[in-house]
Amino acid sequence: MTPYPAQPIKGRERYRVMMDVRRLDVQNWLTIDKNYMDEHVIRSQLLAEEKSKVLQCLPESYSACLEALEEVVEFLCQRFPNMFERKKNGDEWTVYNKMTGETFVFGGQSGSHIDPLEVAVRLTMEDLSILMKNADDEYYLSVCASACPWAETKEKRRLTNSRAASASLFPVGWTVQERIGWTISQLHNPVPLWHQQVANSVSKFLARLTPSSPMERSNYFVEVKRPDEDLFEVLYRPTTLSEDNPDPSPEDIVIRRERQTFRRLPRTGTIVFGVKTILTTLDELPMKELENLAKEIRSWPKYVGEYKGREVWGPKALEFCEKKRQQLQETQEKMEV
Repeated sequence: MTPYPAQPIKGRERYRVMMDVRRLDVQNWLTIDKNYMDEHVIRSQLLAEEKSKVLQCLPESYSACLEALEEVVEFLCQRFPNMFERKKNGDEWTVYNKMTGETFVFGGQSGSHIDPLEVAVRLTMEDLSILMKNADDEYYLSVCASACPWAETKEKRRLTNSRAASASLFPVGWTVQERIGWTISQLHNPVPLWHQQVANSVSKFLARLTPSSPMERSNYFVEVKRPDEDLFEVLYRPTTLSEDNPDPSPEDIVIRRERQTFRRLPRTGTIVFGVKTILTTLDELPMKELENLAKEIRSWPKYVGEYKGREVWGPKALEFCEKKRQQLQETQEKMEV
């Protein structure tokens, strides 16, 4: 199956932080494509070797995580019946992944000891997080490891009461473990102009989201990889967007796109936030998107370019775009002759 089409780079001539949300394509809330097995191997490896960094769930978030899993299983079994199968025995459910041969039991009293959110991300290609409100009416990506020694302060207690969870296996420059108790605003502190231009809109958007009005949006980052990096190292990028590669080729410059989905769960009223990561190297971009990327690169103010790592990959990207444009122009001129 070909990957779900990523939103193209639009080529905005002025940098502005935008929510740019649209109605969710509900038939494709979760996606399965030809990269499923390769990414599944990486997901399994991360959950085996780096679980505390990629998965955190407070005990209080169990009901929301279980509802999220139920929604995931129902969707996958209906949308991809040749790949997933579920059966019910009393109050227990069994889901069978025909591609991997894995079976998970959930619900009831003797279900799987695996966290429901972990089961969900072992089935999907999307990272999933649960967003809940805290006592201050703010949405938190508030997560906690059992080994995390919470300080007994009013502020810390308020954070633990946010009751949320996250399974983010393919993060960019951060880990779940590092961002325990962070609000949506705190998560976006490093983003230039985020607070000035969209913070209030994001709060209103999340508050107004209903089970019947799921939404989605897209964004992208540019990262640099080393020539010898494998898929695991490119997808799991918890520290930085740019590896030690001062002279990257077009094949080493990666456009990392995220399709982000937002669904309000009907029973618990929480929000399940999904992120599907799509990787495209610079040399794989069509000419129109290359031109749009170059336009956006040039439009960024200096501080935005520094945040995005433009000094590392920007000159090479602009050089490649101009070279490809000239080659295309020469080819067209020859055809006209």
